[in-house]
Amino acid sequence: MANISERIRDARKAAGLTQEVVARRADLSMNMVSRLELGKIQDPHYSTLSGIAHALGTTVAELVGEEPTEEVITFDDEAVRAAITAAKAGKLTTKEAAQAIADSVRGGPADALEDALELLLEHAEASREEVEA
Repeated sequence: MANISERIRDARKAAGLTQEVVARRADLSMNMVSRLELGKIQDPHYSTLSGIAHALGTTVAELVGEEPTEEVITFDDEAVRAAITAAKAGKLTTKEAAQAIADSVRGGPADALEDALELLLEHAEASREEVEA
């Protein structure tokens, strides 16, 4: 069975990324990523693993070799931020923003998420209008 160092390296290679790209996306030094892949860090901090998992489009559970106990939903943070910013600026309708966010979801029930996000965005818009009034 692969250890965490091998899983990080294998996931990075499978994603077609360099250590430099993973380090930048995870807000870590390239030296840190290299040391993790070489097994020089035996018990990395959760925040480090979380950053690497995000950079690789996977989960911490997968990196440490655990089976998730429930369905894991991840988002493309940049796409979510862009959709929310565009909705706030009036460049996207609430429904379009919800769809863009739902499209960024990996590993979850996107239709239910889309409905929930639409409600949240509508509520946020209504709250903003109340504050402005």
